[in-house]
Amino acid sequence: MKVSSDMIENMYQEAEKFWGPELVRVTRETNEPFINIIYDCDHLEQIFWDNMVLIGDASHPTTLGVRSTNMSTLDAAVLGKCIEKWGAENIPSALEEYQRIRVTVTAKKVLHLQRVARIKQGLALSDRKLFDPMTASAEESEELQKKHMPFFASAPLSVD
Repeated sequence: MKVSSDMIENMYQEAEKFWGPELVRVTRETNEPFINIIYDCDHLEQIFWDNMVLIGDASHPTTLGVRSTNMSTLDAAVLGKCIEKWGAENIPSALEEYQRIRVTVTAKKVLHLQRVARIKQGLALSDRKLFDPMTASAEESEELQKKHMPFFASAPLSVD
């Protein structure tokens, strides 16, 4: 969707109602205020070192899934189950199991979300034509639905 000058002016007027003068000034001085650059990165292969472990958004860089809170909660639950299983005296084994479980799950989600982001941005993919939301059929839009995210309904809590 192209941004019109009316839309930009409306944004400025709304900003003046709710924001402080400094932020309004920065907004007015921004040449293209509707550009939203999101940097993406690949999924992590390792999420623990010694006795330090990444959980939550730090361990699964998703930019588009609106699932990060659910994923973070599940990270904590799986980590707790692994520590419970291995005991506090064997944290390295607990963290190895946690990593084995969560890296597999989050890698699939991150890769899926990267693909969906590319489709929504209209970027070329080798296995499909460019996506245009204005002319896309229901079938072309199907892949973008949240229900197709890997492990949408459930994810493994342990390797057992």
